[in-house]
Amino acid sequence: MLTFRLRGYAVSPSNSNNLIRSINMFKNAFANLQKVGKALMLPVSVLPVAGILLGVGAANFSWLPEVVSNLMEQAGGSVFGQMALLFAVGVALGFTNNDGVSGLSAIVGYGIMVATLKVMAGVMGVDNIETGVLGGILAGGVAAWSFNRFYKIQLPEYLGFFAGKRAVPIITGFISIALGVVLSFIWPPIGSAIGTFSDWAANQNPVTAFGIYGIVERSLIPFGLHHIWNVPFFYQAGTCVNGAGETVHGIMTCFLTADNASRAAGNGFGQLAGGYLFKMFGLPAAAFAIAHCAKPENRAKVMGIMASAALTSFLTGITEPIEFSFLFVAPVLYAIHAVLAGLAYVLTNALGVVHGHTFSNGFIDFVVQSPRADNMLLLVGLGIGYAVLYYVVFTFVIRTLNLKTPGREDESSDNTATSGNELAGDLVAAFGGKANITNLDACITRLRVSVADTALVDQDKLKKLGAAGVVMVSGGVQAIFGTKSDNLKTEMDEWIRNHG
Repeated sequence: MLTFRLRGYAVSPSNSNNLIRSINMFKNAFANLQKVGKALMLPVSVLPVAGILLGVGAANFSWLPEVVSNLMEQAGGSVFGQMALLFAVGVALGFTNNDGVSGLSAIVGYGIMVATLKVMAGVMGVDNIETGVLGGILAGGVAAWSFNRFYKIQLPEYLGFFAGKRAVPIITGFISIALGVVLSFIWPPIGSAIGTFSDWAANQNPVTAFGIYGIVERSLIPFGLHHIWNVPFFYQAGTCVNGAGETVHGIMTCFLTADNASRAAGNGFGQLAGGYLFKMFGLPAAAFAIAHCAKPENRAKVMGIMASAALTSFLTGITEPIEFSFLFVAPVLYAIHAVLAGLAYVLTNALGVVHGHTFSNGFIDFVVQSPRADNMLLLVGLGIGYAVLYYVVFTFVIRTLNLKTPGREDESSDNTATSGNELAGDLVAAFGGKANITNLDACITRLRVSVADTALVDQDKLKKLGAAGVVMVSGGVQAIFGTKSDNLKTEMDEWIRNHG
């Protein structure tokens, strides 16, 4: 047998093939996780509206009639009451290129799964089997798999009406019965473990739990996987009873919907308040530190860019435009930022600050959700301190290590400024041309483009066209363009169709 030697180790062809298979398996798993993260953004995107309705309704403004306040509160609460179903539909659409049949299949499948679990609960001798949003994600996954596997199915002529996509909801329904039966046996121990984690994170040791949460969540931002990490904390950790007397789960859900007794027992469910420290205060200060550290001749231009990114972070809590400005050129700064983010959650939980959000810890959420908050003045004081800390740390590290943050890099004479249809065409070209683009999508802050050959993607060109950063993943590219990403995706879609 032929063998190869690599630094003293013998590597046989079979071992080499196993290594290649393992690498490919990891790449495929990572790519699928990316899809899950993107799919979870659809249900999350409806929460801000629900949160505003809940926030205004719960504020009991004197100028707002009581019936209107109650209507708004009930309307917002209804969205959170359907979170599992929303996740089922979101996951199904995310894995099927937004095909409506898969969404319908997810609704059918989730309903049948829940009904099956109710029947099996009686058989198992328990009151109920509650899978929460994780059950919705599983139901959506079943619907997506059924669609991708059977949407072209052929049937005998006398059953022709049910061929193709019409068969998918039916098949999904039968598979969902099996899913419900299987879950009735395996979910009780899983649910018990989740309950233990939930109690530990929300009640026993929120300081440690959310400190870890903050560090990991920021660390996953570059890979677009933070949405997956958020799910157990937002929608599973913590249990409460809502105004309708129903038991619901999740720090975010309970902060918005818990009744007074549950709110008191759960310390207000404000364990996510730490996000305000670095999103409203810390990162905007870091943006100004980056601008002040730029070369004098570049300072005005960089200040304009950073001021816009800082305002976005402050108002909405969308941080990627700032984070990706230094992530690739100064990863040490990002590591420091991740640690400071974790510390923010440690401080707010240790000091009893209570606040929550429906979108991303920006000023809009800060104001709308303030009726449920506690120790807000302390939160603002901590935020001002965090702004000073970020500014001093970023300024010191940038200048001491001579980091090439925006405005400090070597001069480049190639500056690209395009817009509209011309920009769409340039973006398509930067991704390797329309023949290289196999799928085009976007989330809140980034273009997610699947390509046939990543080697054809011009990362430098994408950055010159306005991308704050470019992440190469298995079979695809993520280009961070901030909140205009979805509009850019639409323009690129139109350009590709018009130049077919």
